[in-house]
Amino acid sequence: MKIIVALDYTNPLDALEMAAKLRHHVDGFKTNHTLWSQSVYIKDYTVGKELFVDCKLWDTPNTIKQVLQKIVDKGATMTTLCTHNNEAAFEEAQQFSDQVKLLGVTYLTSWTGSDLLDILQYLPKGADTMWKENIQRVKKYNFAGMVCSPTDLAVVKPLAQDMITVCPGIGSNKGQVRSVTAKQAIELGADYLVIGRTITESDDPIGAVQKIKESI
Repeated sequence: MKIIVALDYTNPLDALEMAAKLRHHVDGFKTNHTLWSQSVYIKDYTVGKELFVDCKLWDTPNTIKQVLQKIVDKGATMTTLCTHNNEAAFEEAQQFSDQVKLLGVTYLTSWTGSDLLDILQYLPKGADTMWKENIQRVKKYNFAGMVCSPTDLAVVKPLAQDMITVCPGIGSNKGQVRSVTAKQAIELGADYLVIGRTITESDDPIGAVQKIKESI
């Protein structure tokens, strides 16, 4: 089990300060679009750890190729692509699979069952089929793993053998509707925990990390 801290800041100085504070206590950091230009600096705090650049790419094959090259150049070790891209996009992505862990994203932790039906036309009870189809799609392109809520692991783990599972939705935070505790996520089989505000908004971020580790 590894803990990656989500640096969901708009101010890059806040992100860098938190990375410096936690660098010896966690297994890596996650950034998204808001810190795109600062990822290269956060890399300095991730030597031997994970730098997870989370853009959930869904675009044309050429754009995906160009963005993935930028992500690799920034020193990222993990990144995300939407599993609803077409085959040509995955073919372009595959060439980067030996340089960065490609992770598939299908069903966000902020989505409810109604959202799943509205967006992907799957009922929650049909999620088994959804996961099977999407995992099979990306697995043949050397994706390293899948991003999913820990609540989906009972379905995802058997389908994603030899792939890692990266799980956000840890703790109770606004915007997350399918969340569990860190202890529950580990019991369900998560390989990586992505934890943001539970740690970064704490008065004692290092203490919050230690408390999470003790709970596990």
